[in-house]
Amino acid sequence: MIYCMSDIRGNYNGFKNILSKIHFKDTDTLYVLGNVIDGGEGSMKLLLDMMMRENVYPVIGEHEYAAIGCLSLLMNDADDVDLAGLSHEKMERMADWASMGGQQTIKEFRELSDEQREMVVDYLSDFSLYEEAEAGGRSFVMVHAGIGNFAPDKELEEYDIRELITQPADYSKVYFEDKYLVTGHTPTRKIYEDQNPLIEKTPEGGSSPYDKIYTLNNHVAINCGSCIGGRLCAVRLDDMKPFYED
Repeated sequence: MIYCMSDIRGNYNGFKNILSKIHFKDTDTLYVLGNVIDGGEGSMKLLLDMMMRENVYPVIGEHEYAAIGCLSLLMNDADDVDLAGLSHEKMERMADWASMGGQQTIKEFRELSDEQREMVVDYLSDFSLYEEAEAGGRSFVMVHAGIGNFAPDKELEEYDIRELITQPADYSKVYFEDKYLVTGHTPTRKIYEDQNPLIEKTPEGGSSPYDKIYTLNNHVAINCGSCIGGRLCAVRLDDMKPFYED
């Protein structure tokens, strides 16, 4: 079976809960569509767990993109980094990532051994820009956020990384007539709310009846707002069945 998750955001217990719920086996495949880290207190546990599984394929999100350059600065002597000696550009990158929730991830990274730090940085650097799969007689394109500046005749490898990790999909638009576009990034409650002005917007931190997958217009949106009061979700692409965190 082939599964997708996204935007776990350091929720290691939720990740394990989902794997248990889907009875994830070595013969299954799991695609994780970015934003694995930051937010919760289990980012390093998640990465160390995922990298040991040959059947888990991570796609880069904006949080991983922000982390890669910053964590490389903390590779050695992570407790004694001379921030004053960093260039203005690197200081800005560290500050930007911290404002995105990177502070907790930095704390966890500093608690790792030197060998584990190197493994984590190498693993993050190997996250793919996109993935494609066939399941249940359907074809799927998987990216973190969307496909910015989309053109039907443009190959996926021609897109800039920022077009795939920071520019949200337009969920009113069909990108591929013969494929499903699977995305995280945008909480599904926001998609439902934007498309129906009669739906009352949910304050951040609260749960919503619209913390569920969205599957219109050849989209499969799977970020069900785990980090804003919603729940973590996995979708089985073979039959489009969702599984939600308890």
